[in-house]
Amino acid sequence: MEYLKIIILAIIQGLTEFLPVSSSGHLVLAKYMLGLESPGVTLEVFLHFGTFMSVLVIFWKDVVRIIAAVLGNFWKVWKYPSIMKKNEDFAMGVYIFISMIPAGLVGLFFEEQIEGFFDNIIMVGIALLVTGTMLFLTQWAQNEKKPLKGWRAMLMGLAQALAIIPGISRSGTTVSTGMFLGMPREKLAKFSFLMALPIIFGATLIEAKDALATDGFAWPAIIIGTFTSFLFGYFAVKWLLSAIIKGKLHFFGFYCLTVGFLALIFG
Repeated sequence: MEYLKIIILAIIQGLTEFLPVSSSGHLVLAKYMLGLESPGVTLEVFLHFGTFMSVLVIFWKDVVRIIAAVLGNFWKVWKYPSIMKKNEDFAMGVYIFISMIPAGLVGLFFEEQIEGFFDNIIMVGIALLVTGTMLFLTQWAQNEKKPLKGWRAMLMGLAQALAIIPGISRSGTTVSTGMFLGMPREKLAKFSFLMALPIIFGATLIEAKDALATDGFAWPAIIIGTFTSFLFGYFAVKWLLSAIIKGKLHFFGFYCLTVGFLALIFG
């Protein structure tokens, strides 16, 4: 694959992985409308790894604290249930685990059905319209400062599971759900990104299994693609964090609605 096409796909992956516009939907549209062929399993793995690292770099302190809290207190929770209230980092780790359950079940039992959506441009258009509508409605969501609880984490996890469908934005649905639940925007934004890390990492490992079975690695292409997706992913996360805190998600809604309608018209 030409380096220019690799860079284009990496930019799309980096920007749309975390901006609330659906990375999978945009990759389907890019392949359909721009004639870009699939980059191959190996390169796709490293493009996802680049975006994974962009979040990890921004939130590494939180990740370290959460892992340390979970490892240090996991066996104590049965004896001291109140530890969930006293240790915020441990509670965050538990809530992240809860949020992973729906996506894990959907990926396990409906993988074959969902794969068919990636060849259906009409389905992507409809899904983008759903994402755009959710984002547009967030301008009326109240910032009520309600705390993160297990049931709220589960609802955000269900929203994350829907994002397996190309055109449904993972960040868009999880953040919108949290905003409709009245959660404080700064903590909501952080939780939305943190809950994505295990999912992205797990998906990358699954894809890596197939990638390692291929003959050789085109290292120049891999390095360029990984660095590009990391760089644009980093700025996308920063941009989205600011938009969430300022309550500006509905602007992304206009974009998704526009792209969704165009996909239906030209699909």
